[in-house]
Amino acid sequence: MSTDATTLLTTSALDAVRRQGDAARGYLIHLYPPGQGTWLMPVTSRPLLIGRDAGCDLELADTGVSREHARLEPNNEGVLLVDLNSTNGTYLNDAPVARQRLSSGDRLRIGNQIFKFLASDDLEAQYHETIYALMIDDVLTGVRNKRYLFETLERELSRSRRHERPLSLVLFDLDHFKGVNDEFGHLTGDDLLREVCRRVSSTVRLEEVFARFGGEEFAIVLPEVRGAEAVHFGERVRGLIADSPFVLPAATIAITVSVGIASTTGDENLSVADFMRRADEKLYEAKRAGRNRLAY
Repeated sequence: MSTDATTLLTTSALDAVRRQGDAARGYLIHLYPPGQGTWLMPVTSRPLLIGRDAGCDLELADTGVSREHARLEPNNEGVLLVDLNSTNGTYLNDAPVARQRLSSGDRLRIGNQIFKFLASDDLEAQYHETIYALMIDDVLTGVRNKRYLFETLERELSRSRRHERPLSLVLFDLDHFKGVNDEFGHLTGDDLLREVCRRVSSTVRLEEVFARFGGEEFAIVLPEVRGAEAVHFGERVRGLIADSPFVLPAATIAITVSVGIASTTGDENLSVADFMRRADEKLYEAKRAGRNRLAY
């Protein structure tokens, strides 16, 4: 899936999917992973079998998905999600479930695949709201995405120059994250990324922007924050991650981050690329110095 608007379903395609629905009880919209497209599937009055097997109603070519992984069972009260004793579990809003009735807006995770369930009533409004979220949010972690980050930096750098106001950028990268994926698998790696974001989000204020711009690379934009304050903030982020391990469904993992910081007082003509490069150079300085540290 790409968050580029040209790859997303159009209103006419949405209408076509709706017409194909056999009195649809709702729709699954595919959100993740990237590269597999964004598409809708009607949930009709018949049970919908989801799995890796070619005989499933919704076949998912994903090694994290069991042959017969889960089933959607429409009934008089709505649509029931049932896990079929899958190897990796079925998740609803990031919590493992055995049987649970779906509500509009629920997120389903099956293997590495993430879907959103949309109720059949008021489909178009919900659909367009979902598409807008895809344009600005990282589906896996729920924080802002790279596109939103760059748009924010463009706007904040302009404001900083115009009013000669401070602006800081904090970049951090998970140390030895590839080792987590190699040892525990990508599903656990994804769980770790989500939990890191939850922990860090607790310290990010409303006027600040927390975004994922790479696999395990993150950025926090700090308007009106000078260098010394940004260093204090970056150390707080580093400590939040390093000071206690992450208890995940498949493992308990201790991990650290390296942090790089760039700041400006608005007295120079910096581009987004310049500002990112400054912070990135500091991030790799922290990596070279031994990781689990900050460079400014």
